[in-house]
Amino acid sequence: KIKINIVPIKKFSKIVKSKDGPKILKKNFNKYQSDKSSVHNYHLIYGSLFKNRAKVKKILEIGLGTNNKDIISNMGKDGKPGASIKAFKSSFLKTNIYGADIDKKILFKEKRIKTFYVDQTDISTLSKLYKKIGNNFDLIIDDGLHVSNANINVILSSLEFIKKNGYLIIEDIPFKTKPIWEVVSFILSTKYKPMLVKTKQCFVFIIKKN
Repeated sequence: KIKINIVPIKKFSKIVKSKDGPKILKKNFNKYQSDKSSVHNYHLIYGSLFKNRAKVKKILEIGLGTNNKDIISNMGKDGKPGASIKAFKSSFLKTNIYGADIDKKILFKEKRIKTFYVDQTDISTLSKLYKKIGNNFDLIIDDGLHVSNANINVILSSLEFIKKNGYLIIEDIPFKTKPIWEVVSFILSTKYKPMLVKTKQCFVFIIKKN
């Protein structure tokens, strides 16, 4: 009998706190060939979260977009590893960007970007990740292994490392798994503000830390 309020992404984007946010995110996602604005319309989400991008200090994205076809949830041979974190770097000019992936071959480091190994099915590697990168994240994104148990591992491991009024976002949730996320939302709603957003391809689960 548990039900969750599903918000269409266009309705969500009308709560935009930054007038130019979605346009800037879309431009940079396209520039670095991330699928977040081509296949998906996630720029409407990320451009709507923060009124002042200059105040955003730390972002983590789990799942860099491997193009190794032998790895589950790969982007295919034409994928551009690290595309979205490079787009976030160009959109949030004073933010330190962190990334993590199971494919060690695509890890890299550049100014304001550091990446690390993680296996979402092994929750101990998530704990080790946070020991390296610390806490007080404005935004943590799960765009890695798109299965519920891996997503839940990220939620269990990450919530304490998000700052007040920060966000944890789970991308690419299949529509057919809605009952799982109704239960997850119900459990989290006593302490957090969870929301299921319907995009053109799938659901996105958003948790705001009170």
